[in-house]
Amino acid sequence: MKLHFFVFIIVLLFSCKKERTLSSLRLNDVKQSVSIESEKSENQNRQNQDCIFDQSTQTDAFLKGIKELEGYTWDDDSKSAEIVLNDHWFLTITRGGCDHFLLSAEFLYDRNLEFEANKAAIFENIIWITSLLKEEFEFESIKSCIEEDKLTFTETDNGFYGNFMDSKIYEMYTFDYRKEKESTVFGISYYLN
Repeated sequence: MKLHFFVFIIVLLFSCKKERTLSSLRLNDVKQSVSIESEKSENQNRQNQDCIFDQSTQTDAFLKGIKELEGYTWDDDSKSAEIVLNDHWFLTITRGGCDHFLLSAEFLYDRNLEFEANKAAIFENIIWITSLLKEEFEFESIKSCIEEDKLTFTETDNGFYGNFMDSKIYEMYTFDYRKEKESTVFGISYYLN
């Protein structure tokens, strides 16, 4: 009988110790999970504080009310709007940045479009989008440079970029043209650092 009682006490002690160990492990898991979430939150706050431009204020408000751009879809993570213009033409407008501010309007044509043969149509699109977004872009200066052929071009691997030869916009605006497989991409960008 004493032996049964002694075995019972030992089993009881080990099971209590095991339960405390399991409880401690569960508590440690919860503490670690809370710690990880807290660290993620602190990193996000630190990143937002380190940004020159407030990410939360960069929304699609600048596109609202523009009839020609109705039906766009806004991606808040990339701060960009995608617009289907017709069966072959697409437009992406991006407005955002943390350390550097970028505003860009990029056209994608789902076929090859030779620049020299289609230069007038390409620049008509640039003038069109900057006129719609004239609160965001230096429309008059851009239009003047295009009409007066005041752009210089630098070749890249699959296209080129152009600088507007106007002292007011020279360092902030660029034109970009490139071919990607069976499509053509071109656009205008405003960049501020």
